Amino acid sequence: MKAVIISGGRAPSLELVKSELINCSLLICGDSGANCLKEYKIEPNYLIGDFDSVKPNVLEYFKSKNCIIENYPEDKDFTDTYLCMEKALSNGADEIALLGCTGTRIDHILGNIGLLLKCLKNGAKAYIKDDNNTIFIIDKPIVLRKTHAKYFSVYAYSEVVECLTIKNAKFPLTKYNLSIGDPLTISNEFVDGDIIIEFKSGLLLVMICKD
Repeated sequence: MKAVIISGGRAPSLELVKSELINCSLLICGDSGANCLKEYKIEPNYLIGDFDSVKPNVLEYFKSKNCIIENYPEDKDFTDTYLCMEKALSNGADEIALLGCTGTRIDHILGNIGLLLKCLKNGAKAYIKDDNNTIFIIDKPIVLRKTHAKYFSVYAYSEVVECLTIKNAKFPLTKYNLSIGDPLTISNEFVDGDIIIEFKSGLLLVMICKD
């Protein structure tokens, strides 16, 4: 089951939201993510957060709709996006798209990337997506399908990613031990076809990017 989360970072475009809602069974909105959903005339199943940044008229608007509103205190141990993710997992989601999870707050971006790991450990495929980037974490080999994006980067999200091999890219790599903090694999490029990424062990943060 696929769930889509709209968080309170940079608002995703309507085109992106509509594309991710295809085959989506559950739409969860975190706090000020509701601002763009009202503008797009899209109603979530859940609206969750402390509501410190949602516009008052937007909150009142959704109170008159059928969505379930869950209000949390402002001083809490979890971010609104974390609460949305927990709601998605508890409802049985095995695919989670996180939109509105990038923007000007680097601390929130890093926290949201950390949620990808929690989803992975819970058996759910999760990715952060905005109009320029797709970000996810893998613990096994993968084929990156060629898209309209030109660039991709991989980054060690564990102490070391052993025997990393990248095939069919502009800058191939063979059996390299990629340590956390090593920038060697930043800003690679698609060439003619799909990219093959193989490794023996570790966690790999994958980013597909376009300007």
